[in-house]
Amino acid sequence: MHGGRVMVRLTGAFTLCKLSKVTLKGIQARLVDKLSEWVRLNPVAAAGEAVN
Repeated sequence: MHGGRVMVRLTGAFTLCKLSKVTLKGIQARLVDKLSEWVRLNPVAAAGEAVN
């Protein structure tokens, strides 16, 4: 985590999944709950992959 931002790399089927944004929102909500502070998830791509 850097300055309230968490870098997340989606791999496998998640890279092309249309519901990946929903998954990221769920992960973000869990992190906010556990860390008791607001965080922003930034999806990053592995080499040769697209980020939706």
